[in-house]
Amino acid sequence: MNILIIKLSSIGDCLLATPAIESIRKAHPDSFITWLIEDKAKDIALLNPHVDEVLIIDKKNFKIKNYLSLIKKLRSRRYDLSIDLQGVDRTSIFSFLSGAPVRYVEEYANLGFLGNKKIPRKGRPLEHAVKFYLFLASNAGGKKIEEPNLTFVTSEEDKKFVLDFLENNFAKSAKKEIFIGINPTGTWKTKRWPVKYFIELSKKMINSFNANIVIFGGKGEDHLADEISEHFNGPNVVSAVGKTTLKQAKELLAEMDYFVTPDSGLMHIASSISRLKTIALFGPTDPELTGPVGKNFTVLRDNLICIPCFKKECPLNKIENNNLTECVLCMKRITPDTVFEIIKRDLEINKIKIPV
Repeated sequence: MNILIIKLSSIGDCLLATPAIESIRKAHPDSFITWLIEDKAKDIALLNPHVDEVLIIDKKNFKIKNYLSLIKKLRSRRYDLSIDLQGVDRTSIFSFLSGAPVRYVEEYANLGFLGNKKIPRKGRPLEHAVKFYLFLASNAGGKKIEEPNLTFVTSEEDKKFVLDFLENNFAKSAKKEIFIGINPTGTWKTKRWPVKYFIELSKKMINSFNANIVIFGGKGEDHLADEISEHFNGPNVVSAVGKTTLKQAKELLAEMDYFVTPDSGLMHIASSISRLKTIALFGPTDPELTGPVGKNFTVLRDNLICIPCFKKECPLNKIENNNLTECVLCMKRITPDTVFEIIKRDLEINKIKIPV
């Protein structure tokens, strides 16, 4: 059987969909499975052992001719089955244009009429994204997975890059010290934790534990890393923002002891690394729906009555577009002291030798 799976959304969302793809593979072990995905999340699909082919949409650079070429390619594969794990207009259109005779889509999709196998959701409560995608997969014939794990495979080259990065940026004795990863970036400005909080936390970690700080983030977000770095003169703070691929970022996270991050794709990647303690900071979104998956994480959120609001603009705390370092009230109320005490307590409980 020739199967097309469509999931075009964010890095974190695509990572949360990997158990659903595993479910489809286990139901059809001899099938040829293609994943249609956007460029920003392609690394999640490229080495996925449950996927045979990856078709990539570079949304920022795609022209009409590129879409026509993609449609031609989709139709040439002669898919027997398409499974839309997203249910938005463009994914419904791609499913229809693929020419697959069987097209699964959830019943509440706006253009659900373009599919011919509706997956009923009526009466089903809101649930974590991983469970929801597995629900869609099982209704499209996938096998049940009792304990879902996120799948994101890296290469030996990615590991070597990270070892070289650490050796070039930190002293050779760094392996004996504590590594803290911090992520000041985020696609929604309402999800971000104040940069000044990251600075304060970093100072506390360096002064108390001689910790090494690695700043994470994607291309175009260097200004946030620069604002943090300029407050430190020593070798303890290094920026990896825009310097790694997604796979390299995972391997770099694997070298950290702790990772402090808002709700983001990097949060989900970090939570899939069992030895890494992830501290996830939530404001406008709901950890019950899109929180970390794994066992070694702590979720922090405030108790404001308006959260979760799922808004990209906060009516209580207006942020001007050019003020990229300002943050909303619900994120401001999660203090650096709270995060610091969690790390300090964890170090004490695990009796980790603290450098002096």
